[in-house]
Amino acid sequence: MTRTPTDPEGKRTYGHQILHLTDRLTGAETYDQAAEATEHVLDEADGVLARLGQFFEAAVEESRACGTDEGFELACRFEDAAATLTDLSDELHGASDEMRALGPLPEPRWQAQVARYYATAPQRPGPASPTSAVPGPPAAPVRPEHAPQPRHHR
Repeated sequence: MTRTPTDPEGKRTYGHQILHLTDRLTGAETYDQAAEATEHVLDEADGVLARLGQFFEAAVEESRACGTDEGFELACRFEDAAATLTDLSDELHGASDEMRALGPLPEPRWQAQVARYYATAPQRPGPASPTSAVPGPPAAPVRPEHAPQPRHHR
């Protein structure tokens, strides 16, 4: 079960699936992999946009079924949402193929390079825990090089 700060109980499973798909897209190492991720959203028959359009069309019917003015007003809003998704799907027709044709990916952005560095950098040893440290003589005080030397009196 996936949990997020906005869904700590993990109840929004479909939203989490889209989040995983987004992670696949942003983690793609080739444009072919990126195009594969976009096809899950843009496929005309089985993509997320097509299914979401069907969802809003069903919501239109459910809203109208109540027979009230409020239900008809809500149905109009759902119809607008379905039409917007249809327009979006039409606008993005062929976008997955265009993504695939872009060629090799550019060098990773600096954020990805920094993350990769920290993921592969050797780990520095952490401070020893007080219970495992062996007591030794007290350390000599450390003095900066430019500090004056103490005066010795006879």
